Parts: sequence; C-alpha cells; structure tokens
Amino acid sequence: MVWTTWIEMEPVDTAKEEVAKLYNRALDRTTGRPLDIVRLTSLTPRVAGLLYDLQEAVSQATEGLTLREKEIAALLVSTYNGCVH
Repeated sequence: MVWTTWIEMEPVDTAKEEVAKLYNRALDRTTGRPLDIVRLTSLTPRVAGLLYDLQEAVSQATEGLTLREKEIAALLVSTYNGCVH
C-alpha cells in the first residue's frame, strides 16, 4: 500500500541542510528511510529532532524486552490507535 499523507513535509532528498542531517540521523533500520515521525514533523526540524531523541531514549531505557518484542508492542499500539501499516 502506498503511504499518502495530507500533512506537508520535507522530501527525503531535501536541500535543507538541517533537515537532511536529521533525516540521516533518524533512519529506520529496516527500510533505510527516515522514520515516519521525523518526516511528519520535518517542517519543524527542531521539534522533529527532539521527538526522535525522546523515542530513542525511551527505546534504549526499556529493559527486559528484545528489539523484536518492542517492535511487536509498537505495532499493536499503532494498530489499536488506528494507524495504517
């Protein structure tokens, strides 16, 4: 399924240096593309960077779950919240 958003965001190949650095820092491990949360907030790169840092801090601080278990939990919460995958 093609992801079509109604929210304006910077393209992945943006010429804006601040956003390009953020995109390179916030790559999805499986796709090699910037994370959706970062792309969706890319018009405010400072906010996007802070959200990414928060996500990383929470993910790293979670003990007792494997990466796979964390991803499954995230998928379940996203599905419950009505996100399309």
